[in-house]
Amino acid sequence: MKRFVLILSFFIAACFLMSGQTVSAAEVPDGDARPSIAHDTGTEGDKVKYAGNAAVYVNYIGVAFSTTHGVIFPSCNIYVGGSAEYSYNWGYNYTDFAAEGRWFYPRSGKVQGYIGIEAGVSVQLPGIVFDSASGDNVYNPGRTCFFVRPALGMVVNFRKVSLDIGVKCGFSPHVMLYKNGNYYWHPIPAFGIGLWF
Repeated sequence: MKRFVLILSFFIAACFLMSGQTVSAAEVPDGDARPSIAHDTGTEGDKVKYAGNAAVYVNYIGVAFSTTHGVIFPSCNIYVGGSAEYSYNWGYNYTDFAAEGRWFYPRSGKVQGYIGIEAGVSVQLPGIVFDSASGDNVYNPGRTCFFVRPALGMVVNFRKVSLDIGVKCGFSPHVMLYKNGNYYWHPIPAFGIGLWF
């Protein structure tokens, strides 16, 4: 009798668990319950939704704090938004404003890779800076330039947030490289870590 009660209890528990699995799978589009950058789409399916990011970047000449806000299209995992960034490089202060886009692949999973691009204006803020050539403090009047920054990285998705680990490489007339009698926009690669929410 004990065996019968134990087997019956096991059978009832298994049926209960399987019915719960069926209901939760039906609530997620395509039966795909894996996480993605479009957190908790659930029954909303492919509706466009808000996405934001805050990150810290470090490069060989300074540090930057960045935030971006916009929308993500879950059907294709494309993010479109605007970004603002403050950076301190070589004793100069910069504020950047840009349009930004990223594409995340694969569509869902615990880890997704991405490629992206930012394009906008970089404002070198006026102020006193140290001139290494003369050894004196001098006044920098500031200036504004166009910049472009491609990005490459990955996100680790959790239920409500995603950990962002990536590299972006800035090209701007603020930093020039002299080579063979010509000036070129010098690339500034930066490693960053942040959170998507």
